Amino acid sequence: MRTRSLHLAGRRPFTPARAAVALLAALLPACAAVAQQTPGRAPGRFPGGEGIGAPWVRTFIPSASAGGRGLAVGILPPQTPRYRDGAPVAIFVPGGADRGAADGRPEHAGCGFVDIRFAFPGGGRGDWTSGGAYDHRGPACIRALADVIRFASGRLVDTRGRRIGDLVPGTTVLTNLVGLEGSSHGGNACGLAMAVHGAEFPDLAFYASMESPYGEGAVNVELGGRDDRVNPAYNPAAGSLDLSKLAWSPDLQPGPGKRWRGAGEDLRGSLFFDMNGDGRFADPPDFSLNAFTFDLGGGMKVWYTPRLLREAHARKLFGATAPPHIPTVDEAVECWRWRDAASSIPAAVRNCTNLAVIVYANERDHVQVAPDHPHILVQVEGFRRAGARFVRLNPDRAYVERVLSGALRGRPGALKIPDNDAGAEWTRSNIRAGLEPEAFPMMPYMQAAVCELADRAHARNWRRNLDAVLYPDAPSAGLPAARPPRPR
Repeated sequence: MRTRSLHLAGRRPFTPARAAVALLAALLPACAAVAQQTPGRAPGRFPGGEGIGAPWVRTFIPSASAGGRGLAVGILPPQTPRYRDGAPVAIFVPGGADRGAADGRPEHAGCGFVDIRFAFPGGGRGDWTSGGAYDHRGPACIRALADVIRFASGRLVDTRGRRIGDLVPGTTVLTNLVGLEGSSHGGNACGLAMAVHGAEFPDLAFYASMESPYGEGAVNVELGGRDDRVNPAYNPAAGSLDLSKLAWSPDLQPGPGKRWRGAGEDLRGSLFFDMNGDGRFADPPDFSLNAFTFDLGGGMKVWYTPRLLREAHARKLFGATAPPHIPTVDEAVECWRWRDAASSIPAAVRNCTNLAVIVYANERDHVQVAPDHPHILVQVEGFRRAGARFVRLNPDRAYVERVLSGALRGRPGALKIPDNDAGAEWTRSNIRAGLEPEAFPMMPYMQAAVCELADRAHARNWRRNLDAVLYPDAPSAGLPAARPPRPR
């Protein structure tokens, strides 16, 4: 691993907050440039980009998950294709419980990609709402993503019989160079789509993970999140959770109230970690467990992980009969089989034999706080051990510097940008050395990751490390130089 410090002249401290403000100010002109109007295309709007017209071409594609209406899909072509022979395709998969939409913030069109966004079954906005019912990232959502990949790779026509290239006639779409960007929990949908349906698109080119929560308990933030603290029952040195501290309170609301409100907020009765062993919940020292709450057909339930429910049922923490909102272990196993892709990595690699992977991870994760970053280790080591053709933690430094160069120009301070070798082994003892600095938000890092993956696949260059970007003349939404700070 190589690390370089970027030394920048100036007097005022280079704080993460100031850097983020400057970067967002720099991003807006780049996004506006991407979103220039194109004749014959209606402008779209997207959250966080009000007033910026985006020429999204929207359509519906058939899917068994979306009934007769189909899936709402949006296509944003680049002004200039990334390569002389055309534009690669990047499919954005939203995180959390987001149901998606057929438009949104431009992600990579400014770098010469065809951007694709879509609405999961039952999701979307206005006239561009997908058919079917949202199943909370279950099998219907996974089927939907697989069909979007098939459409992007030229294997599926829309509901009017048109292929992706027919919808953007001014752009040569490289349907053999399609990849996924999994934003947070969207990465689990990516992994499962490849594992369950990947034989339908075996030439999928790449997968870029934005700190996706792989591994038992990660989606539920079981080990602690940024709005709370590290679960005191977790030992990051060993990667173990002390389940002997697990306890039950019949009066406690499931999930920390400061984290969510909505479906299931009227439920009472929750598991927690009883750190002082007094049998009563008090924070501190005890730890309240977050959990997703939704109805999968058997009533509203709190979806704890199988490891917690096995322990709780074995010790009869719920008494003689568990309340109706507590799933059985079998129910929990089936639920998480579709929502945690960690165990599906080997199948994903077997199906998608061309797959190249970059797992982005920052020293300050956007949700998780466990200091050993177990959700990152599970993912990057899982793909490496499964034999994916290319796996690295974080994008090559050359690509990060390309994206950040303008925004960094004239900024004070020093940043250590990691340059991790592809195929390197990561453990709890060395993971922190490979993480990106927290001074900037995730968008430029993900832009660097997607550009590197597409370039490597296009050039068939799988070297462990690069000295420069592979296509220096390719278009870049690269961030312009930020204005110098005003003196106080």
